[in-house]
Amino acid sequence: MKNQTKELIFNGALKAFSERGYNETNMEEIARACSIAKGTLYYNFKNKQELYIFILKTGMDRFVERMKQGMDLIPTEHVMERVEQLFELHFNFMREEQDFCRLLVSKGWVVNEHHFDIRQVLDSYFTYMENEIDSAKQLGFIAQELDTKTITNCVFGIYIFMPMSVVIGGDGVPDPQIRKTVRTFIYNALGLKAPRL
Repeated sequence: MKNQTKELIFNGALKAFSERGYNETNMEEIARACSIAKGTLYYNFKNKQELYIFILKTGMDRFVERMKQGMDLIPTEHVMERVEQLFELHFNFMREEQDFCRLLVSKGWVVNEHHFDIRQVLDSYFTYMENEIDSAKQLGFIAQELDTKTITNCVFGIYIFMPMSVVIGGDGVPDPQIRKTVRTFIYNALGLKAPRL
């Protein structure tokens, strides 16, 4: 798939799925949203589920790339700064990519025959976050006896799902009280002392 076509499909399908949901969106509507022929869409994706997984995986891979760029600015041993940077990167992502974040918490994950493994889509995210947590454990900031995968799953839930209720509810960007609450949850979950705001 050529990059230009790929980008057209990503943007159009993301908008269509975000506005109407997985079940209510068909390939013809997606093709119109992408400004391409329906045949072009089917040439690149055999069905709607494959396209949906592509949108979610591509969006998450882009977020992980953005995280890596932001985190590369902070030395590995500066754990508290890295935790704070991760927090800011997640909130900025939710503010800037609300259509994509809507998909992350949509019912499309578990709709009857359309169910698919969340790890398939989020693998790059979980791998990156697990490495961050393991590094913080090795440096003595997080207790060794805590399971890295479980921490990652919990942190993902806190980062993505709690604030998204505000976005989905139509209230826009999470307000300072929600930011403070989520930040406190993250630090407490990791056994770290939250910095003063």
